[in-house]
Amino acid sequence: MLTIGILASIIVGLGEYLLHYVPGGPHGEIEMLEKVPLNRACIGHFLVVFGAPLYYVGYLGLYKIFKSTSPLISSLLLIFGILSFSIGGVWISSRYYAADVFQNSPIELHDYFVNSYNSHYQVLVWVLRILVTFVSISYFTLILKNKIGIPKYYVLFTPIILLATIISTLFWFKAFGEHIAPIAMNVTHFIFFGMILIHLLKKEKLKNPIQ
Repeated sequence: MLTIGILASIIVGLGEYLLHYVPGGPHGEIEMLEKVPLNRACIGHFLVVFGAPLYYVGYLGLYKIFKSTSPLISSLLLIFGILSFSIGGVWISSRYYAADVFQNSPIELHDYFVNSYNSHYQVLVWVLRILVTFVSISYFTLILKNKIGIPKYYVLFTPIILLATIISTLFWFKAFGEHIAPIAMNVTHFIFFGMILIHLLKKEKLKNPIQ
């Protein structure tokens, strides 16, 4: 199931890159839509719409892994994860249409559409960030309490820490950051799911060494 979550991060990450990347890095979550080529963004739109639900499977996998540590907290992790990508899915599915409207609307209506988008869709980004904070608190707690041998230093791979680190690359490694910051949530989950999967594979290898 974690493999499906990693697949989600790759598919949605590629789609969001096509939707959001502009040379020189993002100058704002609205401004990037005013500059992205619409033909490219259209492909990205369909990738993110069909890829985003796969994240639910990744979080279901985490729930099953951590259930023995704490049924309650692992359930909260699952709930917050599903809510995050339900809200995130609504937001990301709006991006192509918003780009089309912003780039083709009459000048006199441009500000109206931007303000409307900010009020009804861009505000969801803050809801998503709050939910990811709750995901991070749940995960952090599960790592500290875990009964399956996951090292405590895995708290460094808490989503909110990864997300902040990835976005910060715009300031200390901009040439790289301008490529990963627009898809920060997906890079975060690629690492997040990937580190747990690596641990489980190592554990399985130790239990069943090659004869």
